[in-house]
Amino acid sequence: MPITNGLLCDVYLNLHKAGFLSVRAAEGPDKGRVVGHVSAIELEGCTFRVSEAGRQRVIRERAKNVHATVRGRVVDMCLEPSPSACLTEKHSAILTAGGNDTTYQPYYTPTFINRETKQPVHTAQTVVIVGKFVAAAGA
Repeated sequence: MPITNGLLCDVYLNLHKAGFLSVRAAEGPDKGRVVGHVSAIELEGCTFRVSEAGRQRVIRERAKNVHATVRGRVVDMCLEPSPSACLTEKHSAILTAGGNDTTYQPYYTPTFINRETKQPVHTAQTVVIVGKFVAAAGA
């Protein structure tokens, strides 16, 4: 199943392909499987999810593992190695309009947080991820 608009998926930073995100289907026949890799993606109706058991394993073993994702429905994506101008502009527009510059650091916080205020971010209406940079609007 290819990545299609409207697909409910979990998106996370790919640990082996620098600059890429993995997209794992959260519904349909490929539920639980990685259905593709993108350099940038726009999602709607998002939740920020962190497995506490996975986070504790990172802290204990000091080694990265996939345990934090953004779940939402695909609106737009870029499959090319360089993110499309459209998505980088949307990312910038969200931040300029006062959206959350969102980050996650398992050693310091159990949730995704606003990079500036350090307040937890659990949901957002729109999220644009370009590489490792996450912009969230409508929390």
